[in-house]
Amino acid sequence: MLQDTILALEHSTWRALMHSGGDLLPFLSRDCIMLFPLGLKISAKTEPNLEDVMKSDAFVPWRRYRISDVEVTMLGSEAALISYRVKATRQHVTEDDDTRQDEFKALISSTWRKDPEAGRFLMCFHQQTPYEEDLDL
Repeated sequence: MLQDTILALEHSTWRALMHSGGDLLPFLSRDCIMLFPLGLKISAKTEPNLEDVMKSDAFVPWRRYRISDVEVTMLGSEAALISYRVKATRQHVTEDDDTRQDEFKALISSTWRKDPEAGRFLMCFHQQTPYEEDLDL
């Protein structure tokens, strides 16, 4: 089922990011656009471009993540949008060699489409919207 495939791919991207930003690149389409907090938009056309950002020495791998509240919306037979909440942590070493855990909570959406050249689904859009509090609506 396509919905299970898309969820499994999204988990694969998080596991890749637990190693390095470069490990994410095989999951991305050539025209992928990513929107991050603080107004950061990266793609193949931006400066720095998506590959440069993902391969940067400044990338800090995630240590753990938890996805919840998942919805997959089909966009035809060869594309889908996944949205969910994530709570993730990564460990930073500060300039004075102190270690701290950073927690990241966000609403995430990713769009996946089947790439005819690759013969598999690739992420073509990704957005992160951070939030502070868990709301009970």
